[in-house]
Amino acid sequence: MKKSNKILLILLPFIILCSKAKVPKAELESKKRENKIELTIKDKKIEVEVAKTPEQRGLGLMYRKAIPENSGMLFIFEEKGNYPFWMKNTGVPLSIAFIDENDVIIDILEMVPNQEVITYSPSLPFLIALEMNQGWFVENGIKAGDTVYGKP
Repeated sequence: MKKSNKILLILLPFIILCSKAKVPKAELESKKRENKIELTIKDKKIEVEVAKTPEQRGLGLMYRKAIPENSGMLFIFEEKGNYPFWMKNTGVPLSIAFIDENDVIIDILEMVPNQEVITYSPSLPFLIALEMNQGWFVENGIKAGDTVYGKP
């Protein structure tokens, strides 16, 4: 057996062990924060995860047990359109605001958890959607016509 193969056999358990090592919690939190931004609607500040890619938008808030207060997800599309949303594998009740290219909310809808049949979209094309805990917009006096500040 070649010397390089012997070294590989000796190191293999160490390589496997390192590959299964857990990423430190601080590093995971840092990665989560990389994808978050702060938005302001009226005088209310919120922290949202940003979903820009088709994969991120497709996954959305699926499989979450809860959404922290004043937090949500911002879905950014490449071009203005009418993209339907659904609540497949999403057990947390959500409200969704559809936002135009001028950062103005054009519609807000309440969504039913764990639905694969019902889809949600406004009557007008939009560029951005913002999902928050159900009732958040009403509780904070936010409605169609209000402006969202701070988007990327």
